[in-house]
Amino acid sequence: MRRFWPWAAAVYGAALLLFPQAGAQAARAGLRLCAEVIVPSLFPFFVLSQMALRLGLGRRLGALLAPVMGPLFRTGGAGGAALALGMVGGYPAGAEAVRDLLDRGDCSPEEAERLLCFCNNAGPSFVLSVAGVSVFGSLAAGGLLLAAHLLSALLVGVLLRSRAIPLPLTHHTPICTPARTDGAPLPHSVRRALEATLQVCAYIVLFAVLLGLAEEAGHLLPLCPPDWLSALLRGALELSNGVCALEGMADRGLAMELTAFLLGWGGLCVHCQTAALLEGSGLPLLPYLRAKAAQGLLSAALVHLALRLLPGLAASLSGQSAASARPLPLLVPAVGALALLAVVILTKRAGKKQSKPV
Repeated sequence: MRRFWPWAAAVYGAALLLFPQAGAQAARAGLRLCAEVIVPSLFPFFVLSQMALRLGLGRRLGALLAPVMGPLFRTGGAGGAALALGMVGGYPAGAEAVRDLLDRGDCSPEEAERLLCFCNNAGPSFVLSVAGVSVFGSLAAGGLLLAAHLLSALLVGVLLRSRAIPLPLTHHTPICTPARTDGAPLPHSVRRALEATLQVCAYIVLFAVLLGLAEEAGHLLPLCPPDWLSALLRGALELSNGVCALEGMADRGLAMELTAFLLGWGGLCVHCQTAALLEGSGLPLLPYLRAKAAQGLLSAALVHLALRLLPGLAASLSGQSAASARPLPLLVPAVGALALLAVVILTKRAGKKQSKPV
């Protein structure tokens, strides 16, 4: 892997020299996205996350949610704080909450590894306003995407129950001593939230530049991939670009399913943000990446099923049933294949790390 980075840096530098205007325009677009969307949506939740955990909400939720988190996900109740913040705060607020729980000793490293797999999700505001209203022109479509996204996250957490983690839960020595303060949690919370927000924005601008350079270079190649493949590749790198690229796609049913997958997967940009927030924590990224791939597949399968069961919604997307072009007999194998692949991804090598059951 070390040999890859010098070549990547060389290609990146050459692209900047060859297409300076495209790089500058992409950077401006990334900064505009950060100023208009990312900072307003993420920064308040980062502050809320820091304040809530610093005031002991994690431990209080631990006692309150232990009866639910234990049976459903085989984690301690403190993970309920990360689950709640990850469902309303947007990428990567859930990862930030998990890291804080780990640093404060409110969860073990094994619990944090599992929580990370299903507590880091797209925010409702992005799913409803951008994916639903802006891309599909329908709040109902956004509601379906959000429901599938959150349900798939919970399903991932339930499926991960097959991987037992050591006892005890939340009753252990903290791995990191919280930073000392003068008793005022607000300044510390704002500072930490600002650091996290700037880090997220830096990655968004970087990936905007990479996509802009890639598009400019692609104009020189005699290749014309289909719209759905182009959007999927964009979204695999950066979520918002991929989702917005699906606007106007002829097969709206397929566009919905691809959007659901991209929201569940999150994109390489989100994963880099998550890795930056977890730096020094010792948490591995591979289980998290497998879980996000599985969540994307499950979310796409749920949307596919919903469009079959709700023909009125499918018709409202394009004036006619976008799913009707695909024969009904394909429903069961298509959904079944996606769900089976997600289960295989999540349970792979589960037996190799079995320990005392929870």
